[in-house]
Amino acid sequence: MNMTVVEESVGKFRDALFAGIQGIVKAAEIYVAAIDDDPKAADLFRDQCADLVPASAWGQLEAVGRKWLHPRLIMGGMADRRKAACVKKLPYSLQERIFNRDRFPLLVSGGDLMQVDIMEATSEQVEQLCDGQAIRTIAEQKAYVEAKALYKRESPEDTEPMPYTIQDGRVHFRRGVSMTRSEIKRLLQEM
Repeated sequence: MNMTVVEESVGKFRDALFAGIQGIVKAAEIYVAAIDDDPKAADLFRDQCADLVPASAWGQLEAVGRKWLHPRLIMGGMADRRKAACVKKLPYSLQERIFNRDRFPLLVSGGDLMQVDIMEATSEQVEQLCDGQAIRTIAEQKAYVEAKALYKRESPEDTEPMPYTIQDGRVHFRRGVSMTRSEIKRLLQEM
């Protein structure tokens, strides 16, 4: 197969896939219009289209029809589940901007800004950018980063080892150990 044939095939594939997505959007809009007229119509749709639409997909179809959820999110438009979960919580207008590959300012170390395409960003960057309702401002991102750093510093039990180890039902203490009441209580709970 030569490159022009492959490129032509890719073009046809993209066109067909786009038409499929537009078809899903149109079907979702028809479904929403019908259930807005009569909420009991949902049962009829589910019964008569059970061979085409799984029972678990009707909620997503309604969300697409109401423009709460971008259709690419139900088509697997984001492989990373954590990123997709953040983007699903955003308003539809922001979802649209994300899939149109808009760039958003991201605060990085040293106070610098980087323009980020959320489709290419890491999960951690997306969590910093998205608060579940909107894209965080630079000031909100700074507060988020500082709060996260503070939380890491305040949980020393994750980083500092306990002054003992438990093996075979026995407690082995390190030399010069002093323990608080809560540490002894924790020790007894671990045994």
